[in-house]
Amino acid sequence: MTKSFKKVFAVGLALAAGLAGCASQGPTDNPLRRSLTWDRYVGGDDLARACTAGQPAKYRLVYNARQDDQQRSYDITAQPDGGAMMEARVLGRGLLNNILITDPLRPWNGEQALYRMNPSEFTQLQAAITATGFEAPAPSGLFLRGDSFYWTASACREGKFHFHAWGWPSPEFDRMAVPLLRAVAPFDKTAEKPIEPYEVALPPYGTMLSQGTEKGMKSVPHRYIVGENGLRYSQGILFN
Repeated sequence: MTKSFKKVFAVGLALAAGLAGCASQGPTDNPLRRSLTWDRYVGGDDLARACTAGQPAKYRLVYNARQDDQQRSYDITAQPDGGAMMEARVLGRGLLNNILITDPLRPWNGEQALYRMNPSEFTQLQAAITATGFEAPAPSGLFLRGDSFYWTASACREGKFHFHAWGWPSPEFDRMAVPLLRAVAPFDKTAEKPIEPYEVALPPYGTMLSQGTEKGMKSVPHRYIVGENGLRYSQGILFN
């Protein structure tokens, strides 16, 4: 190993370590930062930390349609006129067909689109979120698997943070998953169409974890456990 390579390798390790120690700062185009902070982003960690009285209402919706196929997120911030700004993002297998020489990392950056919601549209979306059962306490102990389908929703309203989650298969997920997708669709201006839930075979996670250790952890889909008001951990790593 040459001295120059050692130096580059050391810098890379330091950068990775620094990012791993960071909590989510919200949506990002940086694939490395996203991979290291995604757990906390899904759980709304940054919204919870910054949630204080007097700030505009903020919502975050995350839809996982099997992690290797598609992940969608919606960050919504209330505006002074009663409307809201929505930032929609999508990561998907379909984006791999759109590699540009001028932007080789684009498929891993994901696609992003902004939409300014008027007061009526924002009221409509808030009603759709409420209709999912979001206001109820989070289903503590629920497992969310990356190789399946799930929704998470976070919000900071009037200085209070709230979190909820729904995972397939369950009656609650079956009731709310597609209606919420269709509720955000008019405001989602990304080109990649959402993948609606469908039945999948889910082998025992413990078996996948043991096999993944042999093949390399990258082959293991992520798994979260829902806490009382957020995510407790992913693949055994505690998040306090």
